[in-house]
Amino acid sequence: MTRLTIAMGIVVAGLLAVFHATAEDRVVSIGESPGSAVEDANGGHGMLLDLVRALDNATHSSTKIVLRPFARSLSETAADKADFHIPFIQNDDMPPPKGLAYVTEVDLGMAHFVIYSRKLAPLDARSVANHKKIEAEPGHESFFLFPVDVTYCVPCSLDKVMLGRIDALIVSGNVVDPLLSNPKYKGIHRALYKTYLVRALVPANTDSTQTRLYLVKGLRRLKKTGEMWQITHGNQPYSNWQP
Repeated sequence: MTRLTIAMGIVVAGLLAVFHATAEDRVVSIGESPGSAVEDANGGHGMLLDLVRALDNATHSSTKIVLRPFARSLSETAADKADFHIPFIQNDDMPPPKGLAYVTEVDLGMAHFVIYSRKLAPLDARSVANHKKIEAEPGHESFFLFPVDVTYCVPCSLDKVMLGRIDALIVSGNVVDPLLSNPKYKGIHRALYKTYLVRALVPANTDSTQTRLYLVKGLRRLKKTGEMWQITHGNQPYSNWQP
């Protein structure tokens, strides 16, 4: 064997080692959300990213995390550009978005959808249906028996509530509640709309067996140890606190 052959073998082995060290087992697309999944100059951070990292530790595997605007995350996962998407709220027996399937074997906890209105004009689950200017995040329109407008900027919608430009914002509490520590939102009123299970979504037309095994195995382990709830607080009952 010549020196050149040996040298080339070393280079190839090195490249393969780098590949195996950096290649991930799967890709998750996470819908961007304040507090839960945010990307800034310091990179991606938030509760959902912490959850995926904990799942990787529990299953001794590696997942590439990409953050996308919610609607784009759903469409790209349906197009098989990601192995699964989180989070998605399952609305009773309603079908998942087109091209996607629920991972029903396990859930990511509960999501309390909260009505955010003004304390000067507070709304609850019964009275909110009588108002016309209601906003919600994309993909959640079917959750309501009354018309809602889609918002792509939750903090912007919360500001509009404060200004009286819309009557209410209805969204998962873990998205907005952290924002209410800001004194400017002391005029916001909270009321429970409904509690839903949180699911992962996988491409409907792709064999997702390995992805489902990863989620089931990892989430069950995290729930058993309690780490799941330390990260997500998704087992907590609704608390009717006010800013």
